[in-house]
Amino acid sequence: MNRFGFLIHPLGMRDIVRHLPNVAGKRPPLVEKVLEWTPSYHASHITGVVSAYDGSEIEGDFYTVPLFPKQIIGLERDFVLQRIIDACKLAEKDGAQIVGLGGYTSVVGAAGKNVADAMDIAVTSGNSYTVATAIEGATKACELLDVDTSKAVVSVIGATGSIGNVCAKILARRKVGKLILLARSELRLANSAEEIHALYPQTELEISTDIPSSVRRSDLVVSCTASGGDLLQPDIFKTGSVICDVAVPHDVCREVAQLRPDVLVIEGGVCVAPGKDPRFNFDFGFPEGICLACMAETMILTLEGLFEDFSIGRGLQIEKVEEISRLAKKHGFKLAGFRAFDEPITSDRIEQVKTLAKERVKDARTFRV
Repeated sequence: MNRFGFLIHPLGMRDIVRHLPNVAGKRPPLVEKVLEWTPSYHASHITGVVSAYDGSEIEGDFYTVPLFPKQIIGLERDFVLQRIIDACKLAEKDGAQIVGLGGYTSVVGAAGKNVADAMDIAVTSGNSYTVATAIEGATKACELLDVDTSKAVVSVIGATGSIGNVCAKILARRKVGKLILLARSELRLANSAEEIHALYPQTELEISTDIPSSVRRSDLVVSCTASGGDLLQPDIFKTGSVICDVAVPHDVCREVAQLRPDVLVIEGGVCVAPGKDPRFNFDFGFPEGICLACMAETMILTLEGLFEDFSIGRGLQIEKVEEISRLAKKHGFKLAGFRAFDEPITSDRIEQVKTLAKERVKDARTFRV
């Protein structure tokens, strides 16, 4: 039986308290220091993932790198890199043929390349399937809200990163109305825009470092930064817009759920694993059988027996996105409907957004008259 490993890490105090309730009320700096002292460890065993193509079954394991995102980004790089490699070595020792780098563990060491170079087994970040499911979900959500993407203003936040860059390329290829590339560096944005324009000259492009003003004009926002969460506040969204939040931790702050019923936020890259009873045996906020696309990519490659470094390094390839999407369909992975803020999005919620958007457009026209 083919076997995989996948690395996870806590996103914040909520994750720690979910598994260790006695930590509630402890000071975050103390918890962070304890996490620094804690070695990587085995978290759970995964069973019941079965291919819809040939009935083959795989097994796997989660391994925790006990560091918060800001620690993974901010602590001494060699220390963090060794923690990640240690977790990968645990997977290798347990018989894994491939290991996936979840969350911020895929950011360290040249976007996973240094980790892959240190391992004798295959390594992937899962970013290719994350892109595939994000674009699929965002497109479907736009259709449900009657947003015509061929005429829409679309913003990609984090457009110079590996996920954002390939998302922007795919959207440009699909001929959206206008594509706004957003990031912190004007120079890198200009380079990305030049590359995309050379590939898809028919797409109208704009670059900006001003997120609020660009998002206020956007019918679709795809956000995939490594900001550490809560980058996008409630007051910046256009009524009736779709926001696909691919970032982990999420870029969209939780207050949007209460304060902006007129926009539709979806989490990018949430899918259903195939099998009669797939069990991850670990509470990361989803029902059993529901997983992030980065986890799914590792499982897809394991089912396929494709043990190679797949989504590694800073430059993702559209060809890889298309390949993993094809393999996902082959083995039975699919989108898990829409989810946001730890809850499924119902058809009533979608209708609410449509109704509020129409009412506000009508009110605006009445006011102008």
